[in-house]
Amino acid sequence: MKNNHAAELRKVAKTVSAEVARRGRISPVLRTIAVTGGKGGVGKTNVATNLAIAMAQLGKRVGILDADLGLANVDVMLHVNPRYTLQHVVTGEKRIEDIIVKGPL
Repeated sequence: MKNNHAAELRKVAKTVSAEVARRGRISPVLRTIAVTGGKGGVGKTNVATNLAIAMAQLGKRVGILDADLGLANVDVMLHVNPRYTLQHVVTGEKRIEDIIVKGPL
């Protein structure tokens, strides 16, 4: 059976939109959404970045972590220039708190 990730993402977006319309806000509960995939070039970064932007535009505080140690490029998509990366955390050179960069929204 073929996975239809776009349909699943549309379902999530519709659910969020319905909750905002019904309650005037999104639940204050901390939520984690992981966007993963088995191979490169399928749009994981694009989906994760656009989802983060959409949530930020709804007034939510958003954090995004690109855990691709080889080809991370959320920074490129968001036009930020981090001094350190997750690789610095993995090697013990920095703590996770040290690599956080404020985004454009």
